[in-house]
Amino acid sequence: MPSAHLLSHLPRTALVVIDVQNAFNDPVVFHNRERSTPNMQPKITALLAAFRTNKLPIVHIHHIDTDKLDPEGTSPWNEKTHPEGVLPQEYVQPQGEEPVLRKHDKSSGFNALLVSDGATPLKAVLDKENIKTIILVGMSSPHCVSSTARAGYDAGFSVVVVGDACATFAAGVPDYPGAAKGDYKDGKAWSAEATHGVAMAHLDGDMADVVGTAEVLKFL
Repeated sequence: MPSAHLLSHLPRTALVVIDVQNAFNDPVVFHNRERSTPNMQPKITALLAAFRTNKLPIVHIHHIDTDKLDPEGTSPWNEKTHPEGVLPQEYVQPQGEEPVLRKHDKSSGFNALLVSDGATPLKAVLDKENIKTIILVGMSSPHCVSSTARAGYDAGFSVVVVGDACATFAAGVPDYPGAAKGDYKDGKAWSAEATHGVAMAHLDGDMADVVGTAEVLKFL
């Protein structure tokens, strides 16, 4: 089913790229767990190209762990101890005057602040451009993508999540009695695709429209 948000608000739409940083390529971070959505990179690349061609707004959000959150300096998102980890992956490098915001929590991109002044929040960046619809891509599906979608909805935006342009990893609770494929510890885990799919299902039709990249490109 076509997204009502795409049909009605595309001219006032921004693409928001969330946390596609080098730290996610560190095999130690997720204990070599499998990752969902293997074609995420070409999907995001296609969306970036289309938005740039059509001169539509693109916003980049990056996560940075502070010393308060990471006092031992072990996080790959700690800029002091892992400066390469916090950088965006090559294919999502910001271009021109595309705004870049940083956040220091584990929840919503709406707590992110514009790098250029260290003070302007995401909502103000979007409001300045009269943005009514945000199209979300990036990582990880049940964490920062999901929380940004929820916060965006609560802030009054129409939210579209591009399911095949988001990704996450296999997940599990070591002491939980359930078991599924995609093991990462003691055989008790949910596969990366299942984890991603459930995250998308929890958003779709409630706080967001979940669509594929092809659906977005049809309107660009």
